[in-house]
Amino acid sequence: MGNQESALNDAHSDYYHHSPEHVRNQIGSNPQHQPTTYAESSTDSNYRAQVTSHDGGSDRANYQRNQQASYIADNYNSLDEVITALREAGLESSNLILGIDFTKSNEWAGKHSFNRRSLHSVGHTANPYEQAISIIGRTLSPFDEDNLIPCFGFGDATTHDQHVFSFYPDHRPCHGFEEALARYKEILPYLILSGPTSFAPIVNTAIDIVEANNGQYHVLVIVADGQVTRSTDTPSGSLSPQEQATVNSIVAASEYPLSIILVGVGDGPWDEMQRFDDNIPQRAFDNFQFVNFTKIMSERSAKEKKEATFALAALMEIPIQYRATQRLQFRESKRGPRTRPLPPPREVIDHDSAVKSLPHPTSYEPVDSGAAERDCPICLTNPKDMTFGCGHLITYSSYS
Repeated sequence: MGNQESALNDAHSDYYHHSPEHVRNQIGSNPQHQPTTYAESSTDSNYRAQVTSHDGGSDRANYQRNQQASYIADNYNSLDEVITALREAGLESSNLILGIDFTKSNEWAGKHSFNRRSLHSVGHTANPYEQAISIIGRTLSPFDEDNLIPCFGFGDATTHDQHVFSFYPDHRPCHGFEEALARYKEILPYLILSGPTSFAPIVNTAIDIVEANNGQYHVLVIVADGQVTRSTDTPSGSLSPQEQATVNSIVAASEYPLSIILVGVGDGPWDEMQRFDDNIPQRAFDNFQFVNFTKIMSERSAKEKKEATFALAALMEIPIQYRATQRLQFRESKRGPRTRPLPPPREVIDHDSAVKSLPHPTSYEPVDSGAAERDCPICLTNPKDMTFGCGHLITYSSYS
């Protein structure tokens, strides 16, 4: 498969071999599994022991046969082909949730992969966040019945590693990925990038959304420039507070019809994130997938081919996970929301208020062009400018 194979292998190699072992998802046979807190002193080897020693009995064998039947090939050249493959593999419906990383490291994580620009730089060409959102949105939108996407940011100066903020002050979702992209670009100039990085708040928020929607299947897509914060003084084999919180949230999320996709943009490195993906402790089902966006999109192939490759790498587990969630016994929690999203930063709210205060035309009655010309301050000052008719553009001060 050439270049495509190298890209896909970096994203999640176990899924791209024509053998029964191409999928590593294992569903537990114990319906009473309860998420627990894993000690920060747990080592990677302990994690592997917990995962590999999980006994699924005959359920595991049956599930592996189902996985074989659900295998999705990796030779697609367009998003339409990937959409068709997902549908044929059994994906019926999904609801998208979007989480965007606004940590400070975005300012330098594009040194090699984005021409030394901030990964959140907005210009004539789409930045990596815009590209990833667009590709995922176009691929999953045919499966989303209401096309409403709850969108959140995290890691900025108001949320740090403790909260998320909604894209809108009233916490309403975006209508389709097009509005999500437009709103992302609108609020971006008013955000202060900060940190540290933890995915726990956005995962907990997604769990609350699933509960609020009576257990409907959702896909949480997190687009981030780096792995979970791990300070240099964290002992080898131990987890940082941010890693521990993220692990606990992902394990808890496996009790819900929720798939989690982490899209890595920027320079990385992503080796720790790959190990993080592989070594998350025992869950009700394998609900987490990491995809290296930069690696795939840097391959030398046509744009449409790379988009299809990325969409496939990010979403090919989804049909299997979708069916896995149908075996879960969803029980509405009585504990209340795990977290409450914050409104956007004050600067965003002030911007929204300023935009609303601007005058908007209420009718489209024809305007007397002669009157407009007579009222033009340039024409009044320089009558000779009227020779070819008034075509001046008058700039009034306004909010951007």
